[in-house]
Amino acid sequence: LQSRIENISKDKFLILWISDYYDGSLSGILEFQRQKFRFEIVTDYTKLIYPRVFAILHLNESEIAEEIYWNELFKKHVGNHCDLKDKGGVIVKPESEWYLFYDEFNNRPNKTYDFNIVRGWYSEDRNLVLK
Repeated sequence: LQSRIENISKDKFLILWISDYYDGSLSGILEFQRQKFRFEIVTDYTKLIYPRVFAILHLNESEIAEEIYWNELFKKHVGNHCDLKDKGGVIVKPESEWYLFYDEFNNRPNKTYDFNIVRGWYSEDRNLVLK
């Protein structure tokens, strides 16, 4: 295991989707070296600190499957506007359908990634603008 966490340049990975957003991305999934990782903000976004700094976290197979499940359910019932790899145009579902995602999402067991191995980190000077 490395003793130092690597600063990974944004041109070395691809953000696939955003899972949480508040005036910019807070967490989501990215692809780095052909593997999916979770990214998660580590700076205090409530104080509008820029640049925002993100940890890149290892995920096991079941964690990846769970992230994919929630992303697919979001796209099915809310829209694809948080999916940055989708090039087919933005589709936002009728608001009357959103509860089919949010009711299930809000009742899921609390998930923490506090003990996942940190692969690296990156900073984002500007907010990641959704399509």
